[in-house]
Amino acid sequence: MKKTIVALLLCLFFASQLSAQDYKIGVKIGPTLSYARTSTESDDTEVDRNSTDVKFLVGAFIDYEFKENYFFHTGLSFASKNTDITADSGALGGPVTESYDHEYLQIPGLLKLYTNEVLLDTKVFFNFGVMPEVRLKTKEGDNVTVKLVEKFRPVDLSGTLGGGVEKRIGTTTSISVGLNYNIGFFNMVKDRNDALDEFSVKSNLLALEFAIKF
Repeated sequence: MKKTIVALLLCLFFASQLSAQDYKIGVKIGPTLSYARTSTESDDTEVDRNSTDVKFLVGAFIDYEFKENYFFHTGLSFASKNTDITADSGALGGPVTESYDHEYLQIPGLLKLYTNEVLLDTKVFFNFGVMPEVRLKTKEGDNVTVKLVEKFRPVDLSGTLGGGVEKRIGTTTSISVGLNYNIGFFNMVKDRNDALDEFSVKSNLLALEFAIKF
């Protein structure tokens, strides 16, 4: 995690060297709700998700204005996720529950649209796009006794939809709060337990993001 934070800070430093007025840089942080979506087409294997877990994200970003009130949003974010599932199969001898904590590096590619001012120095924005993600680390939970997932895929891709409110508090500085929903497109499971038929686990992440941009 320390290496990831350093990478985010370096990204912010190099972005700050950009002299073009069309660029705005910022940092964001916030809590998230992480949960999995599961599915299987087999009658012999049943897989269900368990709890929704509170995690967090932190990141540095760049907003590039290519037209008035139209921005391209990208950067680097560190996000933690959780996979908490229960599987049942005759070969397992009963239900088995396991939990994994993941660390991901996210690289958003979003279109960010602003309204005109709805209040003094305050605008509403909406954003949508895709979120490529690289898995940095996975830690098994204490309750893992029989591995349902032998190996997770190293990358993921999520669709992102959200919005929020941004308020200018200085000549070049603004603060914002936003809510983003990320829905994973890829099956996170690369190799499964041989006792189970093929099943799918996809990630969902709901993030409340607080940001400052300058």
